[in-house]
Amino acid sequence: MRRTRPPIPTIPLFEVPGTQAPAGETEADNAEWWERAVAGVHQLARTGMAFQAYDLVQRAGVPEPSRPGAQWGALFAALAREGVIVPVGYGPSPRPTTRSSAARIWRGAAR
Repeated sequence: MRRTRPPIPTIPLFEVPGTQAPAGETEADNAEWWERAVAGVHQLARTGMAFQAYDLVQRAGVPEPSRPGAQWGALFAALAREGVIVPVGYGPSPRPTTRSSAARIWRGAAR
């Protein structure tokens, strides 16, 4: 007789809007950032030009999120699943704090 193993507990890989906000941050702040960031991605996607996350800050006026690693990743993953953007490669990040580390490059899906 074969024994079934209990499921392995997992943790989320990233947080999405509406989940636990850090102290001092409200869900409304998180939702407002999300809306601005989604609008910024749509704006850059319509240009047909390739872009990276930091281009949203520089070109679309989206503020840095409170949890950059989690929120940028969740944003781009969600919009890629929706078919708004597609990954087209990697390149050095223009973000001053990254020392040109590799960052994903995106383009609007409708070209």
